[in-house]
Amino acid sequence: MRRISLDRVRPGMTLAKAVLGGTGQVLLRKGVEIKPQYISYLQQLGVHHIYIHDSRIEDVEVSDVINEETRYEARSLVKNIMKNVKSPANNVKSLNVDDRSIIETVTKIVDELLENKDLLVQLVDIRTKDDYLFAHSVNCTVLATLVATKMGYDMKQLKLLAMGTLLHDIGMVTVPELILKKSGDLTEDEYETVKKHPEYGYEIFKKTNLFDARAGAVILQHHERYHGQGYPRGISGDKINHLAQIVSIVDVYDALTSEKFHRKAYYPHQAVEMLMARGGEYFEMNILNKFLSVIAAYPVGFHVFLSNGESGLVIANNPGLTLRPVVRVLYTGEDLAPHPSPYDLDLSQSLDLTITGVIE
Repeated sequence: MRRISLDRVRPGMTLAKAVLGGTGQVLLRKGVEIKPQYISYLQQLGVHHIYIHDSRIEDVEVSDVINEETRYEARSLVKNIMKNVKSPANNVKSLNVDDRSIIETVTKIVDELLENKDLLVQLVDIRTKDDYLFAHSVNCTVLATLVATKMGYDMKQLKLLAMGTLLHDIGMVTVPELILKKSGDLTEDEYETVKKHPEYGYEIFKKTNLFDARAGAVILQHHERYHGQGYPRGISGDKINHLAQIVSIVDVYDALTSEKFHRKAYYPHQAVEMLMARGGEYFEMNILNKFLSVIAAYPVGFHVFLSNGESGLVIANNPGLTLRPVVRVLYTGEDLAPHPSPYDLDLSQSLDLTITGVIE
């Protein structure tokens, strides 16, 4: 299957991955033939990309690092938590959900990631415009926990990290919708309002029976930066909780690769390059390198252009070499003429070649 921008989708294509709503309800099922009205429907929902079948890479299978049901169960949980906290009836601004549902969801995510810790993150979430915050919380939880498994954290630490990350943006319920959905740059006052959400979230979490200082630090410190440029307290280095340092990286990555009201999503490789440029300044280098080892900068199905003038679809990724995937070369030249002899090229073995661009 191949991820494709919605404005490139044409009637007759076949959906390779179901499009689900925020609570996991099927909006369009896998295997359906795309019709013009389906494209309009997805546009109205604010969906920007979908996965389609591509006969040229039908032999390539891509597995998510957690089950789709678990991902949407967690997304639904975060949605309910935020809805309850935001409710005018909730005067004390507590989570107001069964603690067991959070513990069970966190445990399920951690268990599945431990089973799949050798997989790279290849799939990009399909999100509607209204589900960004919930999907972001879950995706960050998956990414952060996967990084922590690579760093050898024990089960207790993994669960605390997952819990803190799942709730890391709970304080965003205090930010007005007009600010969250603003299409232009924020004013200084608006930005100051946004910068208060880690403290608000920490105070909400502190009122629960689930409170733990380490999970709380994730909520409070996930916008702090290694050299002290972050907020809310501007702390630096080892004063920032180690779990929070992991979340600070995945939070930025997922935000960059997501569609926002004020900009389009960056490609994964662009987000990777931005993070690398800030390594050692905003982010601790050892943690950043662990993160880069679990991310596919060029996910399977991406159409990439090579420095020798050929291009093709990514069919596999090499762990630890995120910028050098395996490419099925299918075209030659800028006009994308069919290659006379298509072949598979492992860029980890062909160091004289590089990827020069991504083709929609």
